[in-house]
Amino acid sequence: MARALRVVQVGCGGRAQSHLAAMQASGVVDIVAICDLDDKKLQETANKFGIAARYTDMTAAIREHTPELVDIVTPAHIRLGIVQSAIAAGAAAVLIEKPMALTAVESDALVALGQERLIAVNTQYRWMPHWQKVWKLLRSQKLGTVRTIRASTGVNLWEQGPHVLDLAMYAAELSGWGQPEWVLAQCVGEEFFGSTAVPADTSAVVGYGDNRMWINAGSSAPPVPQESVIWYQQQIEITGDRGRIWVSLNQGWTLWLDGKRTQGVTGWPADDEIAQQALFVDIRQALRRRGTGWQSFATSVESAAVRQRVMDTCARAAREGRRMPV
Repeated sequence: MARALRVVQVGCGGRAQSHLAAMQASGVVDIVAICDLDDKKLQETANKFGIAARYTDMTAAIREHTPELVDIVTPAHIRLGIVQSAIAAGAAAVLIEKPMALTAVESDALVALGQERLIAVNTQYRWMPHWQKVWKLLRSQKLGTVRTIRASTGVNLWEQGPHVLDLAMYAAELSGWGQPEWVLAQCVGEEFFGSTAVPADTSAVVGYGDNRMWINAGSSAPPVPQESVIWYQQQIEITGDRGRIWVSLNQGWTLWLDGKRTQGVTGWPADDEIAQQALFVDIRQALRRRGTGWQSFATSVESAAVRQRVMDTCARAAREGRRMPV
């Protein structure tokens, strides 16, 4: 059996519980230590998952255990400094939660740090079983020529936009669209990550040559039929000249192709558990490749920064009241 990936976990909050459960269920990870500044939360989480090495000092944990990966599950507004400290302590690779950054400056700093090591963003949805089927559909061009993609989430673009944009923009890449060129957007209201304000409600169109991607995030987003949980109000529709597919986070998917309609099930949290485990399996494979094989990892910060630039450009285009280049 291949050697397990040695991981130090930083953070013991709600999302960290899912990471820890997925790592243990994956069968490919050895959680060598866990860290949190809150000792009570640290002890409760370590007891729950049976982790012996417990630290309130992340630097000490990294230096003493020399992990292959440091999984940082902390709020976005404090994350960059933690990533910088982890790398200074010797972190060979890092996984961070979304959004990767709240400002363009932070995003650029993470991309620079990712030039010499893998820094991956935990946009794990693309590993969900139904999305794996969509990727095969697009690679084989079953939908024909794709010209439009619509993506929406019921909460602000920085909260869940990294997930829907990662899916929508990967679909665009597989459809041969190339890179996004411009954004025209309207934003209303403010919400906060710490002291950093982000638009509460965003409606935007992204230009890819002759192709278009529409984005809604916040109260302007169309509701997902039958969905009552605001966090699950996520849907993506991909339309080609031969077929169309609609995918929701929690209320199934529908494919219209060759005059037939096919439907399937999606569900949270079961799909997320599968996806999170698969992400850790792929990270281990990426880090075990020879040379710079890790650079092609699907959600590296370099790739995620393109999604981040679209988000940032939405806010800029809305502020300036004009179409802006990405």
